[in-house]
Amino acid sequence: MKLKFSAKTMDIGTFAFNFVRTLMVAGTGGAELNECLLVAERIEDNDEESWVQEWAATAEKTHQTAERALRSAQVVTARQAYLRASNYYRAAMFSLPPTDSRLDGYLRSSRECFHEAAKLLSPQIERVDIPLGGAHLPGYFLSAGHSRAPTLVALNGGDSTNEEMVHWLGFAAVARGWNYIVFEGPGQWSALQLNPGLNLRPDYEVPVRAVVDYLVRRGDVNPDKIALFGPSLGSLLAARAAAFEDRICACICDGLVVDVYEAWHAVWPYVLRHAPPSIFDKVFAVLQKMSPQLRGFANHFAWVLGTTKPHEMIEAWRPFNIKQLAPKIRCPVLVLYGEGELAQTNEKVALSALRFVAELSCPVTVRTFTFAEGWAASHCQVGALAPMQALVFDWLDRAVNDAGGLPRMDVGSTFQVLHKYLPRNVKKEVAQIARRMNGSAQSMEPGKAP
Repeated sequence: MKLKFSAKTMDIGTFAFNFVRTLMVAGTGGAELNECLLVAERIEDNDEESWVQEWAATAEKTHQTAERALRSAQVVTARQAYLRASNYYRAAMFSLPPTDSRLDGYLRSSRECFHEAAKLLSPQIERVDIPLGGAHLPGYFLSAGHSRAPTLVALNGGDSTNEEMVHWLGFAAVARGWNYIVFEGPGQWSALQLNPGLNLRPDYEVPVRAVVDYLVRRGDVNPDKIALFGPSLGSLLAARAAAFEDRICACICDGLVVDVYEAWHAVWPYVLRHAPPSIFDKVFAVLQKMSPQLRGFANHFAWVLGTTKPHEMIEAWRPFNIKQLAPKIRCPVLVLYGEGELAQTNEKVALSALRFVAELSCPVTVRTFTFAEGWAASHCQVGALAPMQALVFDWLDRAVNDAGGLPRMDVGSTFQVLHKYLPRNVKKEVAQIARRMNGSAQSMEPGKAP
């Protein structure tokens, strides 16, 4: 596989993006540089089956290493190998359709390898099951090691897993004195596998409420300091949950999407946006054959949403829309973007996000990572965990411990970055939004609550 890394290959779902996503957790023990480079050397360019086979073979080899080490009481070797095997199984299953029997096995192996590693850590990572109706949502709790600690609740995105999200923020949270809990809700990998038919739902305040109910019963959680993080699709779900769950004291939306249906339509040619279902399905099938990137998304989200035809999958996204909810959010909000995301969007999607942020009445901070910062500019800072973690936890310290010190509105360089990509016909409205937001920022003296 040719490793050509550029602004274009940063696009979510490309082979380069998925490779960097797998490698980026090396710092927390989820990958090893040499193993990943060997896999990349063996994968044939743009060959999905080659991708699956090579990652699966490496996962199974590393899994066997872990098993042998555990039998020999080599605990550290076993723990490290289990963590890597878990991540490599995740990489192998990533774009498989739910009809492929390998997906079920790789997902189960990824989870079970992480369970074995969790038992060998000190302190151990605690497995949790959150009841939701007749279902049970799987998750992990990492303790900061002291009573009444602040706690970060992490949602998953449309295609992340609990295990991956422990690497993203879990170990960093504990190092900074925070408890951390991540769970998979309706429509997410293990939750859906363990609870067949538990498809994605827009009212994510319901599962978030169940998680908060669980947390406030724990003696090591400060019930007044529970924050929420959502990446990608999870950014919309987190914002919605914050609008309806008053016990959330701060909310981070990484790669904020305001209207998923609108975002999907933004990538279609005009003629396809208005095509009848039968024509749409035929054209979509052709596009899938041409694009491994689109095929991977379509395979996964058809399963997530419980749909069978392409037009049904797109239509199912309609209720995933938070345009009217900004005034309901009272806690401080941090919104993160990468320049790669802004460069790939269209004016309609960008305007929806700007309008949403402008309508927030709470303290809001917007930060955009530029191409000058490398892979931090990618979707959800995939490939650059350290700068994202530093920004998130430094902001959380202010939002949770000194919320009055947050500015009413702080958008950083976001408008300057957007200006490079938006067409001339919408720049007037963007300028009006910018003036309104800047006026809102100046209307409150520093250090005073809104």
